[in-house]
Amino acid sequence: MPAPLRIHLTPEEDAQLRELETNPVVPFKVRRRAQAVRLAAQGWTAPRIACHLGLDRSTLHRDLRRWLEKGIEGLEDGKSPGASPRWIPAMSAFLRELLQGEEAWTTPRLVEALEGRFFVTFHPGTVRRKLLEMGYRWKRTRYVPMGKPREEEVARFKAALEGAQRGG
Repeated sequence: MPAPLRIHLTPEEDAQLRELETNPVVPFKVRRRAQAVRLAAQGWTAPRIACHLGLDRSTLHRDLRRWLEKGIEGLEDGKSPGASPRWIPAMSAFLRELLQGEEAWTTPRLVEALEGRFFVTFHPGTVRRKLLEMGYRWKRTRYVPMGKPREEEVARFKAALEGAQRGG
């Protein structure tokens, strides 16, 4: 049988743990760990604390050891498992740079541009969601002449407009 874990708290630590334990904004697991540490400091045994809080004894021992090693920081949840996100801030900056130009972009074309630059493939829905997060909205494209029209184009347009106004 392992030796019981002895926990002694300073009044400041006890006040911090009490604040964590009663703060509704703090995640439930952190509040429960704070409560377990305070109960252990009051002399409760590990089986009694585990029964009272509905924890497994090995989980309780792990939480109490983390408290002894790291203090308040040991009560926080660790980094969740899983793959790191593939979307990086440089991709958002690249999209902003592309969208500042005069060219009309569609989501599939932006996916191709991202793949060409970062060698990562995304679903168009992912890119669309990121664009919404960045504050961009979908707009229907319009056909407008590029740049300032030449004089002969203006003359042709005026002639066609006069013909249309006369009914010809």
